[in-house]
Amino acid sequence: MPQIYIGYAWSRLAEAGARYRNIPAPEFEANRGELAKIASLIWDAVIDILSALALLDNLTLSGRSTDLVRYAKKELGRAINTGWWAPAQLHNFQHKPDHPEPDFRQACFYTGILLQLLNARLPAALQLPATSRSWLALPSPHQDG
Repeated sequence: MPQIYIGYAWSRLAEAGARYRNIPAPEFEANRGELAKIASLIWDAVIDILSALALLDNLTLSGRSTDLVRYAKKELGRAINTGWWAPAQLHNFQHKPDHPEPDFRQACFYTGILLQLLNARLPAALQLPATSRSWLALPSPHQDG
C-alpha cells in the first residue's frame, strides 16, 4: 500500500510542476490562486510520502496530517524537524496566498530539499525520480527542470 501513496505524490508533484511552468513570466502577483493550488499540491505530496513512510514503519494511518507531522518529527530525525517550516509555509500560502514571491520560491526550494531527504528514506523501488521535484529549485517558472 505505500506504493499507492508514492503514486499520489508523484502525480501531485507532476501536476504542480506543470502548473508552475504555465504561469506567465511577469505574472506572479496576478496568479496567486494558481500558486495557492500549486502550494496545496506540494503540501499533499509531502503528506503522501510521510504516509508511505509511516506504513513502511507499520503504523496505522489516522488520516490527519498532524499525526503524520508528529510521526515525522519523532521518527525521521533532526533534518525533518529543522526543515518542516518549508512545507508548513506552503500550506499557509495555500490558505492565505498573499505571501511575497521570494517567500513562496524559498519555501518551494527548501521543500524540495525536504522531499529529497524523505525520498532517500524510501526503499529504492519506491523512490521518486529527482526530476519529480527538481523544478522546486527553479528561481523562475520558465526554466527547465
